[in-house]
Amino acid sequence: MNTGDSIQLRHFRIARRDGVSIEAAAELVGMSIAEARLTDAEDTRNPPPPEAFELPRPIGHNSGETSMSDNVAADQLRLFFERIERLQEEAKGLAEDIKDVFSEAKGNGYDVKIMRKVLRLRAMESHDRAEMEALMETYCNAVGIQYGMAL
Repeated sequence: MNTGDSIQLRHFRIARRDGVSIEAAAELVGMSIAEARLTDAEDTRNPPPPEAFELPRPIGHNSGETSMSDNVAADQLRLFFERIERLQEEAKGLAEDIKDVFSEAKGNGYDVKIMRKVLRLRAMESHDRAEMEALMETYCNAVGIQYGMAL
């Protein structure tokens, strides 16, 4: 194993190999975006050996019985959790943005409840929407409710 590669660089390479974006991998390991881009470009031009993706094993009697593949699997699992957490934070931010848009629409006099229903309809495929409409009309007629809008 080439001891010239830092643990930080090895973690960066593992993250990139596992499909993490350059920016996210740089953030995970505490590397600047510029340094990450340079490293990524260099690794593309001159691919590092397999050892460059390995993390060193602990040394000493308290090192435990974990293998290199256990360490890599643990690092990969940690990266998955960190990516999921980051995406959850982004989703939370987007949910807040959506709530703000609905509040703005409500402030302008629009019925938010109806807007949500229209959004659900817009998300449906046209054939699914037509099937739902037909069933709604059938069910409403069965219970004596006039379905649809009178023009």
